[in-house]
Amino acid sequence: MSKPVGIVTGAGSGIGECVATHLYSKGYKVVIADLNPATGEKVASRLGPDATFIQVDVASYHSQALLFKQAYEWGGKRLDFFHANAGIDDRQVIYEPAEKEEVDEEGLLKPLNTKTMQVNLEAVIQGLWLFKYYVRRSKEAGGGKGKFVATSSSAGL
Repeated sequence: MSKPVGIVTGAGSGIGECVATHLYSKGYKVVIADLNPATGEKVASRLGPDATFIQVDVASYHSQALLFKQAYEWGGKRLDFFHANAGIDDRQVIYEPAEKEEVDEEGLLKPLNTKTMQVNLEAVIQGLWLFKYYVRRSKEAGGGKGKFVATSSSAGL
């Protein structure tokens, strides 16, 4: 039976780094998933051979789908744990003053920047969708019973 495999997004620092470190100490192979390669690689290197860094932009479904595929293959066709931890604070406030409102070349109000919702909400839902797919395919490698956790700092709320 192979070791359990976990993915932690936003694992290059803060809560994600602590969770990844804890999983590693419990015998997991851990994927350090982060947008920042400098911090992500540093955490994976510090943990050791059963940790790897995969750069991901969770706001991009394609990027996140590649993360899950690579993690599943790296883990020996097994995935057991997913912590949707990556998050960002507001990129634009809906109540900004009039002088910050911008129009495009046609005089139409530019759309509200919804990157925060893409990262803090949509990426979590898409991540759970992807996680379920790979957990179901992990039975032969000793897995098949996934555990999912989603967290947010106050900035993400």
